[in-house]
Amino acid sequence: MRETVKILGVQIDNVNIEEVGQITKNLIENSHKKCELIVAPNVEFIMTAQKDKEFFDILNSAKLATPDSVGVEIGAKLQKKPLKQRIPGQAYFRKVLEVGEKEGWTFYFLGGKGDTVQRAIQNVKKQYPNLKVVGSHEGFFEEDSEEDVIQQINQLQPNVLFVAMGAPAQEKWIAHHQYELKVDVAAGQGGTFDYEAGNLKRAPKWIQKLGIEWLWRLILQPSRIRRMIVLPIYLIKIMFTKDKTKGKWKE
Repeated sequence: MRETVKILGVQIDNVNIEEVGQITKNLIENSHKKCELIVAPNVEFIMTAQKDKEFFDILNSAKLATPDSVGVEIGAKLQKKPLKQRIPGQAYFRKVLEVGEKEGWTFYFLGGKGDTVQRAIQNVKKQYPNLKVVGSHEGFFEEDSEEDVIQQINQLQPNVLFVAMGAPAQEKWIAHHQYELKVDVAAGQGGTFDYEAGNLKRAPKWIQKLGIEWLWRLILQPSRIRRMIVLPIYLIKIMFTKDKTKGKWKE
């Protein structure tokens, strides 16, 4: 059993980057195309889950939940359960590509707008030349073409399905189709494809180490200011909530 911590009711695995590679490997070897869900909760996830029970339940149904932000680290520390490591979604993405290239896993990339997904694939294959990307599709498609996308994924039956549609849409999309998708694991990836395609510039290393990538993203995308309002609300809620393991919804 892995060590976990609950922050406002959302369960998060206390793992490091090497462990998530091994856990993903174990899931793939034992999944038999059951589509195991992997999520990366950050402050926005946790706060959204306080008012969205469906999202709350989806997060807590995941087979792996990696700690994605400094706010999550703070929440864990306040419970005297410090996390081993903060693992941003892109770090998980890169680790799975690294392990997957060695193991011969197959990948399907779903998400991004226009040719973003194709440029992302081209760029990651420069670093992982033996990576087996068997298919891809942009994330903005009409509802009547959704069945075709799922059919294509199922024909290819990849080991790993990366879905980059933004949260909570990507997690809900996976959950809604979980029992029909013939993949081993499916992971939400937010803006990862945009970074890998070069649409967005990753924060300098020193900003990453300080854990203030959220500020860097806000500088690049000022429209995110409304989403960032949840950060101070979260910190106040965490500091002044007596039982930080309990969220709005009963588990």
